[in-house]
Amino acid sequence: MSILHIPKLFTSSHEGWDAFSETRPSPLRLFVVLALPCSLIPPLMLEYAGHHVGAAMFPDTPGMAWSMAAFFFLLAEWLTVPFMGWAIASIARSKGIATDQHDAFALAAVAPIPLWLSSLVLFHDQILLIMAGLVVGLAASVILIFRGVQNILKVREELVAIDVAYTVTALGLVAWVTLVMLGLLPVLA
Repeated sequence: MSILHIPKLFTSSHEGWDAFSETRPSPLRLFVVLALPCSLIPPLMLEYAGHHVGAAMFPDTPGMAWSMAAFFFLLAEWLTVPFMGWAIASIARSKGIATDQHDAFALAAVAPIPLWLSSLVLFHDQILLIMAGLVVGLAASVILIFRGVQNILKVREELVAIDVAYTVTALGLVAWVTLVMLGLLPVLA
């Protein structure tokens, strides 16, 4: 699968997902090639925004606090991907879906891509633009979760797919809010 297939994951029920499923990359390869580079974007943007926008908006917050928050944010992201893979497999099994850890990890590695990319809005200091970017990233991630449940986990019954996607999304939101709070720790402290 090439990076050019990622937009097709949003628009097509099968075209992009079939190409993704055919390659069937190992969890380690998915983590190293997809999750690792994409997960670097938010901490780097947090570092940038903390030293530029954060310095202007919160002058009493030292730059080192933003750097530490970015570092811990990165570590938390790296732990969240395998945790979400395990959680997706558990949720699917609880709904009677026969899935393996590999497919669940694949969904956990693909679903946060829009959230990771949405952090690029931190180049701007406009709070409404930042909020809009985060909402768009969240919505796109929810779409990927729903389509991934249907195509990676092979859930054909729509109500079951919605149920699994809803549960995965709810757990993902808890993880996302935790990560956001970790990124805002210098301001909150």
